[in-house]
Amino acid sequence: MARGVTAFDGSALREARLVTPCPDHSHALTVACLARQVGTSKALILSYEHGRSSPSPQRLADLARAVGVPASALQRRGTPQLADLRTAQGLTVVELAAELGMATNTYRRIESSGVLPKRRPGTFWDLARALDVDCTQLHEAILQIPAVQERSRYAISTLKPVFRLALSPGPFQPLQDTSPHSQGLASSYGAASSTVSRVVNILLANLRQLAHQRAQLEAYRDFTAHTRPAAAYERELDVVSERIEQEIDSAPEILERYLVNPLPQACWHSLAKLYLAGPGGIDDAAVLDDNVTTLGKAFDSYLVRDTWDGLRLSDAGVLFFVDTLPYYRVIYAPPERVIRPEPHSYGWPSYHSRSAPYRRHRLRMAHVLGHDPRPHWDDGTWMKIRRG
Repeated sequence: MARGVTAFDGSALREARLVTPCPDHSHALTVACLARQVGTSKALILSYEHGRSSPSPQRLADLARAVGVPASALQRRGTPQLADLRTAQGLTVVELAAELGMATNTYRRIESSGVLPKRRPGTFWDLARALDVDCTQLHEAILQIPAVQERSRYAISTLKPVFRLALSPGPFQPLQDTSPHSQGLASSYGAASSTVSRVVNILLANLRQLAHQRAQLEAYRDFTAHTRPAAAYERELDVVSERIEQEIDSAPEILERYLVNPLPQACWHSLAKLYLAGPGGIDDAAVLDDNVTTLGKAFDSYLVRDTWDGLRLSDAGVLFFVDTLPYYRVIYAPPERVIRPEPHSYGWPSYHSRSAPYRRHRLRMAHVLGHDPRPHWDDGTWMKIRRG
């Protein structure tokens, strides 16, 4: 196939053409009429429909308008890659880079490797707006980039024996900086092996805690006089086992988020200052204006509130900080002192309980390369967390 939109589906174009009335005649749109409308030849339209060539992003947009369907309908089904979202808007790499205000090569790196420019916080949100998609769709598209998937496959294969050991009985064995696993992941993710091992050890500690929980439930089920039906223990075991699988499955995404596209250090330190200040907030001068502006740009202005007496974290900001604290604490040193993860220690309301199953699994995803947590609040989850 000639160079063009890689996910173009010629058969979808033909099907759409055959059910589209021709604006100039009383029959369905013919190949010749379609060619005339988009300013090309009949032979090239036939080449598109038979899969011998692929249109450019602009030509794809023209074809979609002519047959009355969105450009995405003329692309193959399945989760789109970032390049597919771009071409669905009829944009070339050069045009999208110009719209984002960045160098063409900088944007090419995003599309080829899934690495966002660290000196431009907010690129994720800008990109979502330019491509007219929501955060979750853009996140999924970035995860489909071949380079991102290659890192994910490598992480899964590398960490499989490490996770198996963590779930086995015996003393906890943290991952060492000098281990082949740490060094291999460091090379793959472009991070220091010491940072890799610290992030992975958080995952291992979570797994150990869940494995201990599972072992306790199994002991209650097998060796105690039942005051509850055995089926109740089985249900709880299923839940814990599912959470273990979720932790394992989320490992590549966690590494991607905190090793490849972390929140800039200065921004995280500003969040830490606001968190330590409590609900009263702090004077605008205590946090550099450029960091607050950057935070607003990076998170679409929903983590920090500018009130009449200064700056404070929003409810979303408190949840985001608490749920990302374990990772950023090992990536960036706290600016002032050791930070306790309990919000009430600084006067914040307890927005969640330790037993709430939604906290770690859902709200941890509220990240610049994650998705906006607000849809979960809208479906009632937020109220469940507040009541927790």
